Amino acid sequence: MTKPGLLDLGEAAPLESTPLMMKPRLLSIGEVCMETGLTVDVIRVWERRYGFPVPLRLPSGHRRYRMADLYRLRLMAEAMARGHRASKVVSADEATIKGMLLPRANPRVDALFAAVLAEDHDGMRCLLVESLSQMGWTEFTQQLVIPLVDRVSLAWAEGSIRPEHEAMVVRMLEGLLRRLRRDYHSLAGQGRVLLCTLPGENRNLDLLLAGLAYALQGARTNLLGPDTTISDIAKSARILRVDVVGVTLSAQTTGESVRRLLMDLKERLPLDCRLLVGGRGAIRTRKIQGVERMDVVKVA
Repeated sequence: MTKPGLLDLGEAAPLESTPLMMKPRLLSIGEVCMETGLTVDVIRVWERRYGFPVPLRLPSGHRRYRMADLYRLRLMAEAMARGHRASKVVSADEATIKGMLLPRANPRVDALFAAVLAEDHDGMRCLLVESLSQMGWTEFTQQLVIPLVDRVSLAWAEGSIRPEHEAMVVRMLEGLLRRLRRDYHSLAGQGRVLLCTLPGENRNLDLLLAGLAYALQGARTNLLGPDTTISDIAKSARILRVDVVGVTLSAQTTGESVRRLLMDLKERLPLDCRLLVGGRGAIRTRKIQGVERMDVVKVA
């Protein structure tokens, strides 16, 4: 039996409808860009060069996209965020793209994901506790937690899960991080780390993964909530006297506006504080001098 409080997943809470859920069946190119992190130029180049997506044309000449186009574009954006070349991703069928995102079968992850879809909190808790006791924290994080987040990200991209499913996984990661902090003590020499997302970023799966990874290293880890202002990040870094600020980017958080925010943050941080960027959007963000890349898998 699971001990009370051993892994607190929290209670399921009703969520309000998201903007995407309330969107009409046809989307403007601006809405598609907002949901995928792709730029208008990229989408139009793909239309001309690869024949996808194929927009509908209003009498005014404006493009409109179907929800099916959005879901496939999100899958493509996720695959590119994993390092796959755009030319290979755009020309691939949906099954091939999913294979890029989930290359290996994992029965434990399948069972855990099924519990998420069923909103089975007790079943999910039992699977997690059993797996953790058998695998240990490092193997558990690398072979179960990270692949589960990949699975959830894929399902979100293709529109096959609801917001409450992702919220359930977020609560799971928060519970794991609380327990990991109890089990692992901060180690001398591992430094202080502040983890955060940028303004406008509301998805925090990668943020919580990074928290687990750094806590496993023995670093004293602090997490700011999603959608944090640049000034608040810099202020927190100074107050907490951290050695590293790590920013996680989702696949939808990319482009020049992100680079400008990161450069602004770099300027505001103390000179001896390193700035790292990670998450699925990092690989699609042009490198910035003095900003390092963070690999959650290698950190763990």
